[in-house]
Amino acid sequence: MTKFLLSCLFFLGVMLNAQITLGSGSTDVGVAPISTYFGYSYTQQIFTKQEINANAAGNITGLKFYIDPSMSIANSSQWVVYLGQTTKTDFTSDSDWIPLSQLTQVFSGTVTNTNGVIEVTFATPYPYNNVDNLVVAAEENSAGYDDNDYAEAMYVYSGAVNSTITYRDDSTDPDPASPPDGVRRDYKSVTTFEGLTMSATAACPLVTYPLNNSSFVPLSPDITWNNSAGATSYKVSIGTTSGGTDVANQVSVTTNSFTPAAPFAPNTVLYLKVIAVNSAGESAGCSEVMFTTAPPPPVNDECATAITLTVNPDMNCGTVTAGYTVGATDSGTIPDPCYGDPDDDVWFKFVATATTHKISLLNIQSVGSTTDDTDTYFQVFSGGCGALSSIYCSDPASGTVSGLTPGETYLVRVYSYYGTGSNQSFDVCVGTFPPPPANDDCSGAIAATSFPYTYVQNDGAGATNNAGMIDVCSSASMNDGTWFTFVGDGDTFNITVTMPAGSDFDPRIGVYSGTCSALSCEDTVDDAGAGGAETLSISTVSGNTYYVNVGYYSGFYDEPEGTFTIDINKGTLGTSDVKSEKKNIKVYPNPFSDVVNISDPANVKSVSVSDVSGRLIRVIDNPGSSIHLGELRQGIYLLTLVMKDGSKQTIKTIKK
Repeated sequence: MTKFLLSCLFFLGVMLNAQITLGSGSTDVGVAPISTYFGYSYTQQIFTKQEINANAAGNITGLKFYIDPSMSIANSSQWVVYLGQTTKTDFTSDSDWIPLSQLTQVFSGTVTNTNGVIEVTFATPYPYNNVDNLVVAAEENSAGYDDNDYAEAMYVYSGAVNSTITYRDDSTDPDPASPPDGVRRDYKSVTTFEGLTMSATAACPLVTYPLNNSSFVPLSPDITWNNSAGATSYKVSIGTTSGGTDVANQVSVTTNSFTPAAPFAPNTVLYLKVIAVNSAGESAGCSEVMFTTAPPPPVNDECATAITLTVNPDMNCGTVTAGYTVGATDSGTIPDPCYGDPDDDVWFKFVATATTHKISLLNIQSVGSTTDDTDTYFQVFSGGCGALSSIYCSDPASGTVSGLTPGETYLVRVYSYYGTGSNQSFDVCVGTFPPPPANDDCSGAIAATSFPYTYVQNDGAGATNNAGMIDVCSSASMNDGTWFTFVGDGDTFNITVTMPAGSDFDPRIGVYSGTCSALSCEDTVDDAGAGGAETLSISTVSGNTYYVNVGYYSGFYDEPEGTFTIDINKGTLGTSDVKSEKKNIKVYPNPFSDVVNISDPANVKSVSVSDVSGRLIRVIDNPGSSIHLGELRQGIYLLTLVMKDGSKQTIKTIKK
């Protein structure tokens, strides 16, 4: 009887401990398994067999997800959960959803936040074969959202690159059988798989820095990885060949980070492997991470060694010059009247061939640290190294420098906006503007007489904004760009503007009736971000003349137009061409002192800061949840948020 009771207690203990938790301890928040901050969401996550680390095939009886106990999910509680098995390890595109036919619905109902745990119990256990990777998909179907400190609330942890794909929206409830394009993420939800028992040996750690195939890795980096459940220590091996240990040979550490005892050699390809250790042994089959160390300090670290740039004869950037700020030092030239911390400035020079040139930083990458920061700044000088005179400042990646003297040499210094720990690599392009195009003025508008109509505007950069800002439509003003005209016939005319790949042109379409000297607004559109297509449909009156202006989107500051293609056709657009309305993102506090916060930075591609006159002051790419603007003077500023889905939102803020 005693043996039987002990046996029952042992079996009960095994059952109670039959669970595997991934990401335990992380309190980062994100859009997995669902979005709490948007009305609807659908998410798929891939958990690899290696990280699940089950001791055998088994039945999954439920899942647990985690959240701050104080956060609400009152409007985010209607869940449908699916499981599936796949050989995929990541999502290859924003539309690379795993088909619903390959998933099994395991739960549908209402969930609750119980002391920080959201538990989903399956009516029928799901059999996991412990051979394939596991897919966890979840949709949230209640219309409202939960305003938890203006942010998402579900706990997530760093995962493999593109191991999660998410969709969220306030108005569109996605169909898992045919979901819209989503956003790929490098994190996964902190998750407990109930019913599975973990292997005695710990799982292979996931290296979080450096990432596989990364470059510009510092010579003395902090190598980091996710903790493996049950691990008591880790062994780190680094070699100059695959599987090699000539740099570090199974160095034992008890934390989840490692800094080499001696700096790495510069510009060297290295191979890294981290394995977990516990009393049962070592994790097996762990993957290598290959990375390249940072190159030597840049040769153009000082003004005297500035690299000569080729001036392109047009705006196509056929010739660019590569550069980087890793290893650069402060040249001692203060930025005034520019902004930022030039502690890593590098120098270039060019000979002007015209009075105006466009300088662009292309292919900007965050390098040399774990901080994903692409915020570069450049400053243009005349006068030579011994008598520098600042003539232009630009936080945006490109800018137009005017008032130049052909034949004179000008200096360009590039630096990361922020200080220590922030570095970038980039390409520099100097472009030359074409003459004003034939359709620069409304009176010279090109007539579209047969449809469908297509025109490629290769010389749009030469447009002069000769009429100033077009302020006819009350909803928005815009640059005076290039012009087209057509005569209505009572049908609906659809106008689409597209840009070539890699374009940074951000257009607005304005359509007007009347005459060039007395325009009357029909409609205007600017839904997309830089390089994104714009479409506008106009119901016409037979015999009326219409004018189409394609110009830079802003009505506050003048920026050059880029190459674009305009298509005009007739008929009613399908529903797939109509964009759904997006949820506004909150910026707070307002007024602010030094810092403004963004409620949902994961969906924001960039933030532009302008003063009330329209002068562009700063552009912050891939912003975090907080933006430091302490350098601004007191006054009113416009913050334009460009979303990753192409939409924009402009907010008036006050610096006190």
